[in-house]
Amino acid sequence: MPQPAHQLDREAARLFAQLATGEMSSTDFVSLERRLLNDPEFRQAYVEQVELDAEIENQLCTPQVATATVHPTPYFLPATLALAASLLLLAAMLALVLLRDSPVASAPLRLEYVEAQLRGLKPVAIVTQVSEDFPLDDKSIQIGDRVKPGSLRINGGELQLEFLSGVAIRLSGPTEIHLLAQDSATLVHGHAAAIVPPNVSNFTLNGPISAIASGASEFVYSTMSSNQAQIDVYEGEVMTSLLGESGDTLWNEMARSEQSARFQGKSIELVDATFADTDRIRVLPIDDVQLSSSDQYAAAIQADNPLVYWRFDPEQQQGDLIRNTISQRYAGLIHSDDDSVRIEQGSLQFKPSERSRYFKLTEPIPGLNSGEFSIEMWVRPNRMRWGTILGLLPSTQTDEKRELHLTVLEFANQTNLVHRPATMRFLYRYPSTTFDGGMNIFSADSCTPGLWHHVVAVKSKTGISFYLNGKRRQVLDVLEFEDEGAYTAVLGQLDTIRAERQFDGNVDEVAIYSHALSDKDVERHYQIMTGPSPR
Repeated sequence: MPQPAHQLDREAARLFAQLATGEMSSTDFVSLERRLLNDPEFRQAYVEQVELDAEIENQLCTPQVATATVHPTPYFLPATLALAASLLLLAAMLALVLLRDSPVASAPLRLEYVEAQLRGLKPVAIVTQVSEDFPLDDKSIQIGDRVKPGSLRINGGELQLEFLSGVAIRLSGPTEIHLLAQDSATLVHGHAAAIVPPNVSNFTLNGPISAIASGASEFVYSTMSSNQAQIDVYEGEVMTSLLGESGDTLWNEMARSEQSARFQGKSIELVDATFADTDRIRVLPIDDVQLSSSDQYAAAIQADNPLVYWRFDPEQQQGDLIRNTISQRYAGLIHSDDDSVRIEQGSLQFKPSERSRYFKLTEPIPGLNSGEFSIEMWVRPNRMRWGTILGLLPSTQTDEKRELHLTVLEFANQTNLVHRPATMRFLYRYPSTTFDGGMNIFSADSCTPGLWHHVVAVKSKTGISFYLNGKRRQVLDVLEFEDEGAYTAVLGQLDTIRAERQFDGNVDEVAIYSHALSDKDVERHYQIMTGPSPR
């Protein structure tokens, strides 16, 4: 039976007052939202209440407009400003409700990125995922774009960013976020899920309250107004802080795993919570399938006569041993006692570990550096993390604490060298008798976490060349040596001793040649897999 009109009016007035004064709980707010969406009669009474209070407010207050700041100070806001903020929120919410019931088609998804107009700004994040629902001609940013400080808005769908600090953020629209630096951002409204890796000391996500995560943690930040927010902590610890006018902390609470921090305009309340897997906003790689290599690609590699060719298919695997598809020699062996290196969906997968773990040739290659050589592979980094993908090391080492290198291929991000963020690095160092210096090439483009990349490193008599997805960079020099030493290959970390610079991601189709691949060879291999390279 429908409720009497006067009862609906009283309920609408009561709920509006709770929201305007900041006394409404997050649970009640969700219930209010659902009722506005599903009860037309109540929605009409609520709209009338909004219009009535707006008119009263217009008569009693000056015509100044209150704007939300990055750090609200609820202890000092007059009641009229709190009401104004509530009215703005309700107007936006009611607009969405009325649009849903309108016969006019719903607005298409939109994505807007506006870069801060300041000189000298550097990229702070890379776009790793954009919903396919966004029109192609409406995407102001694309997957793989490096974004600088600025504002980012989506009215629906999902978008994922990987900050250069290694923090992954997934936005669910409608959401607006302001990107500030590689370790900080401000959530204006909406929902943001964050995964902070262990090596990040601090990551700050501001909003009505400030959230600072240190070390490994996973949390979801939700806010729809300047005086309401909720932070759900799934793993780790997040320090939540209420900030004052000066930007200093007035009140703080540490939210730990399976806890929620709720802010209702006056204080932060911690409550225990149990989060189902279905409730979590996942931050996932874009491309979670195996590399689509073909028999044609394998035939092209084999036709160029590599010494080593690892495909990581089930027929090449014998326990931890991966057979070379070219000959009975030069197999590879997994060295890991915690399952952080394994074959997964036809590729070699590396996960971070506190222990040393790697993949290594079963026997060294003699005289590899006496002439020309090439290294070719497909690489998919999972996270924005400095990691060694492959190194060529002298088979004879004298230091018990670290090992020397001839060549290093790395996913370079936040290293001790000057370069673009999230690039690939090719280091060649001869004679390999020192731990310092060497010839470096960094890839022309950045690498997008979650996507497969074609990587080729070539040492020839005239210098070194490095290809990323078909694009070449090179350093010219005379590199003719009488070096009959033997070299081994180590994949997944810096060397076999130190559990440092551990690569987090997958590699596949690894080939080592005793000659230099030409530009045409690299282009042919790349085209077979993907089509023409974007030169």
